[in-house]
Amino acid sequence: MKKLSVLGALTLFFISFLYAATAQSHNNSAPNMECLSCHDGDIQAGMVSIQGIPKNYKPGKVYTMSVVVKSNLESLGEIKGGFALEADKGTLVVKDKKNTQLIDGFLTHTQEGSHFRKWTFSWKAPEDKSDASISLMAVASNGDYSSQGDHVGTGSYTIKFGK
Repeated sequence: MKKLSVLGALTLFFISFLYAATAQSHNNSAPNMECLSCHDGDIQAGMVSIQGIPKNYKPGKVYTMSVVVKSNLESLGEIKGGFALEADKGTLVVKDKKNTQLIDGFLTHTQEGSHFRKWTFSWKAPEDKSDASISLMAVASNGDYSSQGDHVGTGSYTIKFGK
């Protein structure tokens, strides 16, 4: 009887651990551009954009921009979405420390930031006077803590050096 109690307790602990680890992975961050490795579904055209992106930049100038996820997918809970963004030149700057963070060169959402579908950040333009690009991948979550039924969008932007 004692062995069954211990086995039952270990089983319950293992299931609880797996659930907690899975829940965290959905809303803690996305430090890469591999959203489709966890979220099933097709890429949704036009779902993501960056507002405030300049057509041309001045070297060293800091620009404030926003990642925006537009989706008619309703969330069943507090988790609404997430994103990962990288720039090949210049410097990404965290503007909202509560909702965004830098991990391994990627700007991404925090756990608190997964409650939204819009995030603000800054980008400091490079000094080398050449075109820069920003790549973005984002998720509109249905909030059910599974990998099923979410929407994924991508975007790529070139910012030209202003002469």
